[in-house]
Amino acid sequence: MRWLVIKDNYVINAIEWDGVTPYTYPFPHDMLIQDPNELAGIGDWYEASEGVFYRPLTTPPDYPPA
Repeated sequence: MRWLVIKDNYVINAIEWDGVTPYTYPFPHDMLIQDPNELAGIGDWYEASEGVFYRPLTTPPDYPPA
């Protein structure tokens, strides 16, 4: 299964994980969420209240540093 790593509401990475085996993402992040449709990508904005991803046209000024 594909999971998205979210930091400051942005997708900062995508990982393959079964969701069951113990796993801790090694870098600072806010949450891991499953991406069953595999439509979201790194840099997309996640609006948790709507459960929707938005794709910015350029890199936003508040995008978290790598």
